[in-house]
Amino acid sequence: MDEILFHLSNQIETLQIKSLVICQQGQQWLLMWLESIHQYLMNFYDQQSLQSLKELLQQTINYMYNIWEQIQFQFYTIQFIPRDIYQQLEQLCKTNVSRREITFGLIGISVGTLIGYCIGINWGYTTRHLQHMKAVICHRYIGIEGASMIDDAEIPSIYRSNELLIQVRAASLNIIDTKICSGYSRMYRRLLNSGQKDLPVTLGRECAGTVIDIGQKVVNFDVGDEVMLAVPSWAPGTMAEYLICIESQIVKRPKIVPFEVCASLPYNGCMAYDALVNKSNIQEGNAKGKKVLVYGGTTPIGCILIQLIKLWGGCVVSACRPHAIPIIKALGANDIIPLDESDIEKNLQIHEKFDAIFYTGGDPINEQTLKKYLLPYGTYVSTIPEYLASDTLGFFFGSIFTGWVRIKLFFQYIFGLDSLQWKDGIKINAMYLQILSDLAAADNLQTVVEKVYAPHHIDQAIQHVLDPNAIGSTLIKFQ
Repeated sequence: MDEILFHLSNQIETLQIKSLVICQQGQQWLLMWLESIHQYLMNFYDQQSLQSLKELLQQTINYMYNIWEQIQFQFYTIQFIPRDIYQQLEQLCKTNVSRREITFGLIGISVGTLIGYCIGINWGYTTRHLQHMKAVICHRYIGIEGASMIDDAEIPSIYRSNELLIQVRAASLNIIDTKICSGYSRMYRRLLNSGQKDLPVTLGRECAGTVIDIGQKVVNFDVGDEVMLAVPSWAPGTMAEYLICIESQIVKRPKIVPFEVCASLPYNGCMAYDALVNKSNIQEGNAKGKKVLVYGGTTPIGCILIQLIKLWGGCVVSACRPHAIPIIKALGANDIIPLDESDIEKNLQIHEKFDAIFYTGGDPINEQTLKKYLLPYGTYVSTIPEYLASDTLGFFFGSIFTGWVRIKLFFQYIFGLDSLQWKDGIKINAMYLQILSDLAAADNLQTVVEKVYAPHHIDQAIQHVLDPNAIGSTLIKFQ
């Protein structure tokens, strides 16, 4: 016991010496600082008119100096005698404290220290779900070979007050997902997703499912609501059993429409609606009597365009492969141009020129060839994913582009603007989604679903999407 007291005494004496040294250094620094301020004020307030202010400052400095002298005197007069302190503690323990109380006290200190340590190392970390989920991802930008299904993806959690957690029933696979596998929109994905990793990226741009959790500021949805939603090309995808989305990307699904049909409506519908109202001269109020060509009417966007134009009173001519003619006619097309071995230009010459032409993909054709059959002041609109120069920028120009995006994001944050307004994100908004939902609920709009696959058949699903003979949407069903 005496040896322990001896070592503790040495440690406390060493600590006392270090404290005195630090105190002396602090005293010297403070005195130099006060002297500098004093000299500065003396030089600055040398005028006769400010003599009273100078005296007041001098009194303040003297007062602070006197306080410091008192603190210094009290510090140096304090004597630390470790042996006397230990003797007093030993006497206290012998007279007033039992060994049992000492034992429980030491146990309490140990347990409290351990609990505090555990709380400290875990403070600030969010609770993570122990469960895992299935997801269809692209793990490398090497084309469609980079797509695969995993069953150990982490279930996401709500971080922001305007977010919802959705349990996905079915998701749609689109042409843009095959382009994402080759790196499409990767620069935007890296910059706009709040520090998330570029890879792996979840595929899928639209889905339908059920709300299972909501943020504090979500007012239009509740747990249990059945919804459909769309996300832009640079955002995390929808092809997972669970996903997080914000309130402006989601709308309640029409009750009369099955989940599988709803899963292919939001993204394709927004692209089709935006192409009509923002890119063409065809509007709901002026479409009556106008002649419109939808080249590639069998694509998901083409199927929706045909129905919208027909609903607004337009005359629709669609170009598609012969086996799809019955379906295109059922959607409301007035005339069909078969895409077979015959000369497409000869078939186009038979028809009058068009007020608007929409190219939605499928069979390739020269853009200038189609534009020859437009009326004066007619509009040509392509709905295929646009080329993004940012995907091929080098280090120098990529750095400039990154700076420009970050500056724009900063101003969007400062002025409270929607941070989703980038590229195809501009075309996805709650108003468009609600219009599409209302049309589907009134049985005025429907999607065509040709194939439904399980997640582990993603390779077959991608091949079907790329098949020019495919009609309508290709779905991945999770439940």
